Amino acid sequence: MALPRGRAQVNSDVRLGILFRWDDAPTDPHEVRQAEIIDTDGQTVLDTITDIEHEPGTGEYYVVVAGAHLDDPGRYIDRWAYTWADGESEQTAAQDFYVQETAAPAHYGPDLQVGVGYLKGFPELAADAQDGIIQGDLDRAMSTADAIVASMFADAYDIDGWIEAAPPLVAILWEMLAAAKAIEFRDLRLGLPADEHTSAAAPILRTARELTERILHGRPERLHLRRPDGTLIRPRRNRSPAVPRAARPPKTNKE
Repeated sequence: MALPRGRAQVNSDVRLGILFRWDDAPTDPHEVRQAEIIDTDGQTVLDTITDIEHEPGTGEYYVVVAGAHLDDPGRYIDRWAYTWADGESEQTAAQDFYVQETAAPAHYGPDLQVGVGYLKGFPELAADAQDGIIQGDLDRAMSTADAIVASMFADAYDIDGWIEAAPPLVAILWEMLAAAKAIEFRDLRLGLPADEHTSAAAPILRTARELTERILHGRPERLHLRRPDGTLIRPRRNRSPAVPRAARPPKTNKE
């Protein structure tokens, strides 16, 4: 799993994206030919990538940089070569990303990325807190989702080891919760409506609740948790503490 730009670390694959706009609207150029990865010296080209991921009409383009090229911490540059219109001269756009030595914290699912999965409809990660979802939103959202998942499942299951290899259904639920929280954090910061009818987080949370009901309570039908290798995970036995009955006074013989 490639790490997002904001969480790049030494010797790990990184997924980089760029968003092209025209008149402030996402727009596809005629061609995006390649992305060059430039070393921390600001000059040496480490890799030239032509395998570019793109969904037509979004203005968004992505490449994955192999971790073998990122063997030192520091500031790297991704330089994109593009042509706005057929017949025009080629231009370049440069961005940067920072590779850290420390490993990213582990979560119950893969790191959130803006524009992917449940955050598919959102623009690329924003650098400014007033422009959209920022890396801080993602970090807080993932930590919050960790706490929610642990709280929901700790009584019913032995969750030791889940943080390293979560059951697939739990990882799906975690991703829903984390994405919804990232949207909520953005909405709160930008002063956007956050009620259940207008927030983009609402349908994700409804789906998360339905999945939780099926796993924990079997409603409307039970989904059984399995480990990544496919083996069944059984809930704890007698996980609900017995409610003590009130003591009854001893019987006495009536006179």
